[in-house]
Amino acid sequence: MKTYLLKIVVSISMTLFLISCSNNVIYNNIVKLNYGTSFGECVGYCKHDVTIKSNKATFNCNSWNPSMQTLTKTEVFRSSVLDSLYNLNTESFLNIPETIGCPDCADGGAEWLEIELTNGNKHKVTFEYSHEPSLIKNQIKILREILSKNECK
Repeated sequence: MKTYLLKIVVSISMTLFLISCSNNVIYNNIVKLNYGTSFGECVGYCKHDVTIKSNKATFNCNSWNPSMQTLTKTEVFRSSVLDSLYNLNTESFLNIPETIGCPDCADGGAEWLEIELTNGNKHKVTFEYSHEPSLIKNQIKILREILSKNECK
């Protein structure tokens, strides 16, 4: 009886361990995240982006006007913010088409999210401004807030 009970406990433990490892592979293999917005018919700083790697974020503001310099700012994030951003099913994200809809058509603006994985693979999804795919809705909401707090003035 003891041997049978021990086998059950070991089997359950191994199953839980494997499930845990599998989730780590799916959710925790992002090493860099890039997010940005752009508007084609715009004057001033019309292209905004943020690159997040480890706990450091680098913000850039660019203009279509070559005489305007790129503005850059850096910030360090708390791990709770990073956990929310990186809690993404990368397998599903990799299956999202690279372009959704007609980004920046009729000056509606465009947004994009790109992830880089530990194996070096990258995937970028560009979509119409405020029309993000449901899979990344939570991350985009957080990234919009982060970017709006770091607007170029």
